[in-house]
Amino acid sequence: MSAISDPLPPPHTQINGGSEQEPLLGQRPPPPIHDNEAVGWSLAMNLITGSAFLAQIGGVVFVVAVWASNLSQPYMLFTAHPLLNSLGVALLLESTLLLQPTQTPKQKRKGAIMHSILNSTAFVLMYSAFVVMVVNKLHHGGKHFDSAHAILGLITYILILIQATVGMVQFYFPSLIGGEVKAKTIYKYHRMSGYAVFLFIIATAIAVTYTDYVVDVLKIRPWFVVVCSLFILAGVLPRVNINKLV
Repeated sequence: MSAISDPLPPPHTQINGGSEQEPLLGQRPPPPIHDNEAVGWSLAMNLITGSAFLAQIGGVVFVVAVWASNLSQPYMLFTAHPLLNSLGVALLLESTLLLQPTQTPKQKRKGAIMHSILNSTAFVLMYSAFVVMVVNKLHHGGKHFDSAHAILGLITYILILIQATVGMVQFYFPSLIGGEVKAKTIYKYHRMSGYAVFLFIIATAIAVTYTDYVVDVLKIRPWFVVVCSLFILAGVLPRVNINKLV
């Protein structure tokens, strides 16, 4: 049969196990996407997707302002108090944004682990700041709990300790409270109290702007902290899943 009368095979015809359009060594399969990588990527995106970018703006501006104003002054023991506290608050914000929109079981588990790591680091920073303040007061013979900031700060530290303890027991040691099923039944209370603690942190940050040192030396005004707080709340609150709180 002549070459003219012998029709060419269609593009999809298989020749030696592959289509005519494929390379000689066959079509390369796409690189595998591992579940852990996909979960990690989705968790990282939680920090910036949706309204999260508003919270990031408020948090970054607040931390930068605190660090810039304190480092512009002569260094002393007290300097570590606002620096450590602001970093701790920033990590608490990140851990909240990271965990809020998790959906699949793998996302929830990995998100919970990262949430606990970030929170644990934040607690170490914030309680270190508390120790610095106590030592500073003792060194200078200052009065304790003589301002709204000091009182709110103490309440907030206590609430954070309770919140951290309950969260760690729920996730890592559920047998201490009757098993995983019972632990899950109080998750919603842990979430609600977590948001309440955040409100106490914001109130404490606003109250510090009325202390003599901040007013006379650092000059961070209440309106500035309020604006940063509104950005943070505007980023966090729309992402709250009401169904998980009822």
